[in-house]
Amino acid sequence: MMHNRAGRKLRRTTPHRLAMFSNQLQSLMTHERIQTTLTKAKELRPLAERLITIGKSDDLAARRKVSRWIPDRTTVKKVFESLAPRFVDRPGGYTRILRLGPRQGDAAEAAILEFVDYKFEAKEKAPRKESMSDRARRAAGGRVETVRKEKAEGVEGAEGAAEAAKPAKKARPARPERGAKAAAKGAPKKGPSRTGHTKRGE
Repeated sequence: MMHNRAGRKLRRTTPHRLAMFSNQLQSLMTHERIQTTLTKAKELRPLAERLITIGKSDDLAARRKVSRWIPDRTTVKKVFESLAPRFVDRPGGYTRILRLGPRQGDAAEAAILEFVDYKFEAKEKAPRKESMSDRARRAAGGRVETVRKEKAEGVEGAEGAAEAAKPAKKARPARPERGAKAAAKGAPKKGPSRTGHTKRGE
């Protein structure tokens, strides 16, 4: 039995696990919403809510406790001045976990950890970036295609002229055949004998 051994190790050493939680807490306090695996979100949620509860009492000791987990001063300032005052009337449950199902790649169950009062705002799509060909076409006033055709025609014409300028190859005279092949060609062919067999001398 595992008595008095709460918490998941997440296949990491203790320093690695604590450093990961520190980075995730800083991202959560900065962006108020992060996407991670479901097991990490379950482990991170109590830590985040504990920091918000500590942030409700704004004093030096509380700031030092939060600074242990979040090394960035700007983020610590946001916890005490922006995040914690939003949950003064709420006794707990500052965050929620939204399941996303298995993610592509390792099929780990993904989830979103966010604050309960987080309002999602869709970002506007950036304008389409102009490609180099579009920029050249706009700069040339639509003459790019014409220039390309002229270049292609010029290359084809140059290739044809080069082929025409090449001297014609002289035909080689046929070599006279020598030896047994020539003798065999000049000798008359002998047909089979009446009996159907040829004699040894023939």
